[in-house]
Amino acid sequence: MKSSCKQIDITDVNTILPWAGECIDRHKKRHDFEKLLLTVGGMTKENYRKAVNGDLSLLEEPKRRIAEEAAKRIKERNLKLAPVVIQYRRDKSSLKLRQIGRESAMQQIFDYIAIRSCEDIWNRRIVPQQASSIRNRGQVYGIAMISSWVQKDNRAAEYAKEHGYRYSRKCKEHVKLDVKQCYPSLRTEMFMRRFRRDCKNKDILWLWETLLNSHKVNGYEGFMIGALISQQAAQYLLSFVYRYAMTLTKTRRDKKIKLITHGLFFMDDMLFTGSSRSSLKQAVRKIEAYVKAEIGVDIKPLWQIQELDKTPIDMMGYLVRADGTVSIRPRVFIRSRRTAQRSNRHGMSLRQARRLSAFKGYYKQKKKTLKFRNYKIMYKLNLYKLFKKAGEIVSINERMNANVTVDTVHGKAGGNAVYAVA
Repeated sequence: MKSSCKQIDITDVNTILPWAGECIDRHKKRHDFEKLLLTVGGMTKENYRKAVNGDLSLLEEPKRRIAEEAAKRIKERNLKLAPVVIQYRRDKSSLKLRQIGRESAMQQIFDYIAIRSCEDIWNRRIVPQQASSIRNRGQVYGIAMISSWVQKDNRAAEYAKEHGYRYSRKCKEHVKLDVKQCYPSLRTEMFMRRFRRDCKNKDILWLWETLLNSHKVNGYEGFMIGALISQQAAQYLLSFVYRYAMTLTKTRRDKKIKLITHGLFFMDDMLFTGSSRSSLKQAVRKIEAYVKAEIGVDIKPLWQIQELDKTPIDMMGYLVRADGTVSIRPRVFIRSRRTAQRSNRHGMSLRQARRLSAFKGYYKQKKKTLKFRNYKIMYKLNLYKLFKKAGEIVSINERMNANVTVDTVHGKAGGNAVYAVA
């Protein structure tokens, strides 16, 4: 791949202003960004309140001042960053203890500059089969891709059977791999060694290395969970694993046969499909060796090759079955159904509204796109109406000055207020 980013000048205010503005627009309501806008941006508290409530024109001058300060620090090779704070938090879903980092508002501005300045590299390196970290690529995008593979495979098998052709199913076997301690195991040196070949801009290279090294606090050496640049750097490194995996072949009767037919990555989760168990096993062994040698991480050893006719593909909170239909992962569906039933029975508190809204993304499926198996239960529980109601309750709580009529009564759910949206 040819080198990129040669003509991008991140010391120019006009170049980085849209990227800094994007970060501020997204996080302007947060306390640390309020402080940044009041100090570096030079805003008054009155103007800040007006900007948060909708008068975005008041943010234009503070955005430029912050961009000027960022460009100055990059030019002087001194970012003047506040120390990163790393906290331990328990994941409520998986119960894993994770190290979550918190950056200052100014450092998050630099994160956006670092990532947006390298769009050309991401467009070339990150493949469409990486279903995360990119706008419009998420769980729905990834599960639709997997479902399309299975449905296409079924149609091809039916056609071959009808016309008497031999056909080897492309999704007959599947295996799911997971990187062991992905972010803590990745190293800045591994990323920079590859990144220097693609990026030939000294300012951008210095910025990336400085930001990644700032995460090394209290003996921590890996990529920091919670930082935008860690997410993008991890996706960049894993793109090499995907390309390697899809080039694996074996020779049989003087013909090259692909060991893997399809592959999809969701962050550090990898899904591969194949026509035979032996080929897929051979591919996994080679991927394990490559990941260890080239990326510096390990694959968890508990992987199993499954037959699609017996075991559905479990990925991103969904199950894809042998006929191409999709259903929500059982434990996720049970939790969402219980939340909906409680909301119907006792009225909806703010806490329940937030919890129910968290499940909304799992139900964003269209009949035209996917054969979705949970529609009957969704309509029986009036889930779409409940999602709408939950969104209104959360919105009312977030915007107390909005012109919305609300009746508040005391509910049974832990003493929380129960909202009835008029």
